[in-house]
Amino acid sequence: MPSDESLDERAPRRPYVVAAIGAAVIVVLTAIGFVTSRDDWRRAGGPIGVTGWAPYWQPEASLESFTTNDALFSDVSVVAYSATGATAISAYDGLPADMVPTFRAAAKDAGVPLLATVFDDSPRGAMAAVLANPATRAKHVEALVTLVTTAGTDALGYDGLDLDYETFAFSDPRSTWATTSVAWIAFLTELSAALQPLDKLLVVSVPPVYDGERTDRSGYWVYDYAAMAPLVDRIRMMTYDYSVASGEPGPVAPIRWVADTIDAVTKLVPPEKIDLGIPTYGYDWVVSITGTCPTDQTPKSKAIGTARAERTIAERGLTASWDDETAEMRFDYTDTLNGLDANGTATTCTVARTVRYLDARAIHDRAWLAHRNDLHGIALWALGNEDAATWVGINAARGGQRNWVPATSSAP
Repeated sequence: MPSDESLDERAPRRPYVVAAIGAAVIVVLTAIGFVTSRDDWRRAGGPIGVTGWAPYWQPEASLESFTTNDALFSDVSVVAYSATGATAISAYDGLPADMVPTFRAAAKDAGVPLLATVFDDSPRGAMAAVLANPATRAKHVEALVTLVTTAGTDALGYDGLDLDYETFAFSDPRSTWATTSVAWIAFLTELSAALQPLDKLLVVSVPPVYDGERTDRSGYWVYDYAAMAPLVDRIRMMTYDYSVASGEPGPVAPIRWVADTIDAVTKLVPPEKIDLGIPTYGYDWVVSITGTCPTDQTPKSKAIGTARAERTIAERGLTASWDDETAEMRFDYTDTLNGLDANGTATTCTVARTVRYLDARAIHDRAWLAHRNDLHGIALWALGNEDAATWVGINAARGGQRNWVPATSSAP
């Protein structure tokens, strides 16, 4: 579960930490506010769609999230597969045998496509090398086509692919990006051509860029948004994990940064092709440690789901506060750890912690940005982390309600 995952525990479920789009690389764009209001504005098309990732490590919770709210979904993705080479694509060891068939049946009942999420778990530079070579690139396209057409315990395949290839951005050196960017677009061109006759969707989940340039202030330009747009059905823009790169406690997805990023990317990509990534989680950070902690209880910063954060507040009798600047929630608490040190002597330590997370109101505010900017929809990382109020907020945003606060909130 996310609430048990330390920030440095990256494999195999890396999505919580690999989208490190924080202050080390963020460009400070012109402060535009959320969006200029116009009384005569009308959203183009219908309400925003919802998509989300169903992680293999929480199948029951993610299935309940989907089936309870399936009328809102445009598609749903099962986080199930790992790519480690040109032809090496396999299901994660922890994938329950019945998860894919169960989600396939649920998606079919809801009338929405079921996508297979594939992560690049290859060593540093390996996938870039695969895509740069036309022969191995063709083999990788073939392997992905085989996956989408035949994978699963009942061998019925999927309705499309969601590719989350983040090693380029977070492991490979920036000096490789110019070459990899070209290879990435060649790969998507060939994969798109192979999937279209099969009527399969192609989605990419990528960290954001902040302009159309290739400078140190341009974000993760190895993913050429403008070139990707005509090749894929959707781009899921991972606007979260803002503070992870710095390693210091801070916001997860500060609202002005999200708004500015939308403004930048919609200059490069038609908004109807963009799903805004919204975190249904936060981080429980270690601030300080006093004393000597037991050897078997090393305090670590960790991810924490929205619902788990709310339960922590209730269980500990804490009070959370709303931060107007970031449009996120935060609370502080302390842990006292007792046990034995390395010499077997009794020891104790006090751990001061701070939690920053997105509650239902924060998720609503970002969903409203997707609504107000005519984006296709929102993508939730991850299904099963949120609470019931989150869906009330999403529905309010889909209806164009700009100001919404959960009924149980004490925030202003």
